[in-house]
Amino acid sequence: MPIPYVQECNESMGTVSSAATDIEEAIQAVRDLLGAETWTGSQATGWETDFNGFATDATNSLGTPLDEAMQECRDNAAEWQAESAGTGAN
Repeated sequence: MPIPYVQECNESMGTVSSAATDIEEAIQAVRDLLGAETWTGSQATGWETDFNGFATDATNSLGTPLDEAMQECRDNAAEWQAESAGTGAN
């Protein structure tokens, strides 16, 4: 009986996808609070600039790089499951 690597991977990737969505929503919630109505001055501007830099890096990481890592995980899981069933993936 093959080891259910694909199912386990899909469940894990569902958790990863949900976490990525939570991170994106949290970043947007902070961005919604930025601006003159919340805080003004040079410290506010500096903090907002720093935050936007970090947030942009985080958001970019949650795009294509995360998608590629998730696909690599799925590909590996399919290969390992096929190997565990004795059929091989190649």
